[in-house]
Amino acid sequence: MEDCVLAELNGTLIDGLAFCAKTYAVFERLRSAPDGPDRLRLRATSAHKRLLEELLPICRYVQTYYRPGRYISVRWLDGSQSFDAELHQKGDYVDKGYYPALAYLEATSAMHANEHWIWKLLSQGKAAFAPDGISKPRGEPVQSKPIVFTNTEHVGSFVPIVLAQIAQKAEISYPPNTSLVVQCSLNSLYTPDDWNLLTQEVRRQLPSHSFRDILMFNGTTEMATSIS
Repeated sequence: MEDCVLAELNGTLIDGLAFCAKTYAVFERLRSAPDGPDRLRLRATSAHKRLLEELLPICRYVQTYYRPGRYISVRWLDGSQSFDAELHQKGDYVDKGYYPALAYLEATSAMHANEHWIWKLLSQGKAAFAPDGISKPRGEPVQSKPIVFTNTEHVGSFVPIVLAQIAQKAEISYPPNTSLVVQCSLNSLYTPDDWNLLTQEVRRQLPSHSFRDILMFNGTTEMATSIS
């Protein structure tokens, strides 16, 4: 039944801001269901997973770039195609050739390999610290211990995670004018300076790719930066 809540969004061309409003309404519907927050956290069904890993990142992209002269409509496709959504654009900037009338969007997530253990610990009402402090001894429960980062060590260790995800997506064949939005589940608390350093280092070491642009964002803090 939960998968049906996405049906009205699938394959339908919707104005970008209306798409965001509909997506947030779906989020609230799932969140208010019995055990809703935990089911969202654990990506309990394909609807929860697609909402968090595709639809909300698409919304973040739209809210970053929708503006006078660039009006974006979205057709999200729940299928096996290489991209997640079509972007139909119009307005003066499009007429002047700054942006294509038809573009595509692919969403991906960059996170520590232990991130899923944090979701499970939190759903059990237990404390969870940075994913680097997670361990799973054989035959014992998952353990999360505080760890200490020196200066910007946490940023330096997260840069390769983002780069690896971008490199993986760069190997896929996409239609022309495809953009990539990278949702970052950060490995510690980040200040704005930490985030700026992260995006600078990713931009500096960016692998070869054919994306029209790449947007990095963190859903918790709402920090977002275009790196390409």
